[in-house]
Amino acid sequence: MRYQFLLVLPLFACAAFGQASGTFVNFEAQHTRPVCLSPDGTRLFVVNTPDARVSVFDVSNAGNALPVLIREIRTGLDPVAVNAVSNDEAWVVNELSDSVSVVSVAAGAATATLACKDEPGDVVFAGGRAFVSCSRSNGVRVYDVATRAETVFVSLQGQYPRALAVNETGDRVYAAFKLSGNRTTLLPFDLAPPQPAPTNTALPAAPDTSLVVTADDSRLSPKPNMPDNDVAEINVSTLAVVRYFKGTGTVNFALAARPGGSGELWVANTEARNLVRFEPVQKGHSVDNRLTRVTTGATPGVTPFDLNAGINYALFPNPAALATAVAQPAALVFEPGGAHVWVASFGTDRLARVNAATGAVVSRVDTGPPAGTANPTRVKRGPRGLAWQQSTGRLYVANRISNTLMVVNGLTGAVLGEEPCGMADPTPQVIREGRGFLYDAKLSGNGTQSCASCHIDGDRDDLAWDLGDPGGEMVSVTTTLPQFGISNTVQLHPMKGPMTTQTLRGLKGMDPLHWRGDRATFDHFNGAFAGLLGGTVLSAADLASFKAFVETMVFHPNPNQKLDRTLPATFENGNPVAGRNTYLNEEYQSGLSCNTCHALPTGGSALVIPAAALQEPQSFKVPQLRNVYQKRGFVKSATTVSLSGFGYVHDGSDADLVTFLSRPVFGSFATDTTRKRNLQAFVNCLDTGTAPACGYCRSVSAGTLAAAAADWTLLEAQAAAGNTDFIVTGSQNGISRAWLYRPATADYISDLAGGAPLTKAALQSLITGGAVATLTGVPPGSGQRMALDRDADGVRDGDEVLPLPVLSLAPAATLRWPAAEWGLVPEMSADLATWGTVTEARATKGAEVVLPVNGGAAKAFFRLRRP
Repeated sequence: MRYQFLLVLPLFACAAFGQASGTFVNFEAQHTRPVCLSPDGTRLFVVNTPDARVSVFDVSNAGNALPVLIREIRTGLDPVAVNAVSNDEAWVVNELSDSVSVVSVAAGAATATLACKDEPGDVVFAGGRAFVSCSRSNGVRVYDVATRAETVFVSLQGQYPRALAVNETGDRVYAAFKLSGNRTTLLPFDLAPPQPAPTNTALPAAPDTSLVVTADDSRLSPKPNMPDNDVAEINVSTLAVVRYFKGTGTVNFALAARPGGSGELWVANTEARNLVRFEPVQKGHSVDNRLTRVTTGATPGVTPFDLNAGINYALFPNPAALATAVAQPAALVFEPGGAHVWVASFGTDRLARVNAATGAVVSRVDTGPPAGTANPTRVKRGPRGLAWQQSTGRLYVANRISNTLMVVNGLTGAVLGEEPCGMADPTPQVIREGRGFLYDAKLSGNGTQSCASCHIDGDRDDLAWDLGDPGGEMVSVTTTLPQFGISNTVQLHPMKGPMTTQTLRGLKGMDPLHWRGDRATFDHFNGAFAGLLGGTVLSAADLASFKAFVETMVFHPNPNQKLDRTLPATFENGNPVAGRNTYLNEEYQSGLSCNTCHALPTGGSALVIPAAALQEPQSFKVPQLRNVYQKRGFVKSATTVSLSGFGYVHDGSDADLVTFLSRPVFGSFATDTTRKRNLQAFVNCLDTGTAPACGYCRSVSAGTLAAAAADWTLLEAQAAAGNTDFIVTGSQNGISRAWLYRPATADYISDLAGGAPLTKAALQSLITGGAVATLTGVPPGSGQRMALDRDADGVRDGDEVLPLPVLSLAPAATLRWPAAEWGLVPEMSADLATWGTVTEARATKGAEVVLPVNGGAAKAFFRLRRP
């Protein structure tokens, strides 16, 4: 069968922004390496995270004003990093899918999918091996590039390894711990000195609280063994961890090896100032934004450089600082020779060029909207990835928030243009409008911090902060649980003491908010823009947009559950199934079970429990438990390594849930070791609201179809249960294809209208016949969009009119047409090679292309057909 397609739309116009909002689920993926060049520099790979694809652009022609899109290839869910092995093969890291998609440009599909739990972040190549960071697993998985077989898992002593880099000689791989901490921990409230007297004399004495201290504080007993490892060095040949580098930063976003024989490794990071006490003192200066130079020789050295040196942090507002500040440095790339390094400032929408000899910023390029834009936050770019093209001196910038690709002349600093990362972007308008308010550091008084300086990518920084206010006022909070006949009114002191950063994910319906429930709704956080960030409070409209965005963020699946969403038989010396029964049905005091207050499915409630009932100095709200599994890094031991300084409860003072449950308030449970271990096991396997099969993907071919039978059956069952949708995607005869499973009829409908649904057997016969396919569980309700109609325009993807890419040619150049990559054949009405100088071609209407030629205009008509 032959399909005729007319090209009618320009590339920019075809991006369907904000459509199909009801089918999009926001996991707020964390970009690590969203853009890269092929080894020869002629192709550019960019992740299109919301559309679960990687886009391939032709950048071989220096006369093109913008890269030419030649392929879009489906990947796993939430791709966050891409690295190319060759012009044809790239490895794409999928954060939500816990996988790596090995994609082929020629095939137009993933040829392999490699399992990689949990929350993988980056991939690099060295010595014929691929190294993939596994953030929640605290390690690096190593694969043979040729066979794609996993060879070893390198366990690391550090929290949340993310960014990777290879040294210049190729014999070392470096892994940066994104949440490495800064050796701060807690002196418990019963050992800590009393708080100072309030400056507001109308206040009563402050409550006893813990105190943030360094791990070597003499008052700690025992002193936790916290090495503060920031970057790990792995020997490529032996796969052994050679050593760790310390003191590079608290949150380490990116790594880059400096070329030119220096042996230096550079780290983009922020350094937390959480030892500083009280919000008025923290105002406008909670973190330092830095680059850190690490010399990796026999005698290593660590030298941090402040990217905002000289800023007056006491001045609010500070227009001079806002015009130059570099906030949340998220990506690095060196110029050839290594004299300068470029930094992407995710928080302030600008790039900074840094002298590698001195660490000083020598120039800046603003990537965001120009001055005078009505509301820049709503159209924030958010640069998150950089790639340098040596042949042209161009910087390619991947913008996370706008999901666009920007081209900058690295020699002059001129912004050459911007285009979408792909032909479709399903991001709903509510996310587009509100996301910037989380990340925009220009909302602070000096441009150096945002809400995301602590709520990293909408989540946690794994630290505790004392943001009390000695000059504040008492707060009265009343909460009720009508179903249990409970109503409490408590008085809360403004000098609240240290509290760990809470996630912003899963907040919808969890009012009141914060550890003490003293924020009745999300709106009550507005004051932090002035009191903590040193800026001004948001308007009602802006605050509403911010809130609406925050409420879209959901949790990842719990990796401790089984793929079918059931509990494992055992987990860390406990029985989760028995723990669930205890949680729901067994009482620790008369009339009280765990579920009384920590009600499932969230494990939280609106209740603020009085201090006396908690046997604590303060009253606290019942927090949700859906991310408890992420807090297991704190160990109170002088010998066992502790990866974090903070654990459970409001200030992070308990190392584990067994310790928490040993408190006398838990009655009969407090002395029952078996029940405590079972409860701990259950809570660490608690359902997050996202099924474990959501994002799960596996590539199959004729040779692996039998081995994938169990997974295929499981994914069909998960779709039937409503836990996921199930799609099959891939390539047939070089053409991208997809099918959606319908549980009610147990068949598969395709991305081509008019065709009869396929049975499972019929679909598998296509694979046996040579089709490449990937099985993927996707969020419930998103299967239609992800498999059949990506832009929600009512036309199935297989029948979609394809866009005409932008063509721009240098004088006397030969016309380049990406027909082979599309799997399409051009039919042209004229011989363009005879037309002289062609400066640019762009689709205008219908299939007509207007080509400016030597000051005049000539026309050509294009028809692309599938062979």
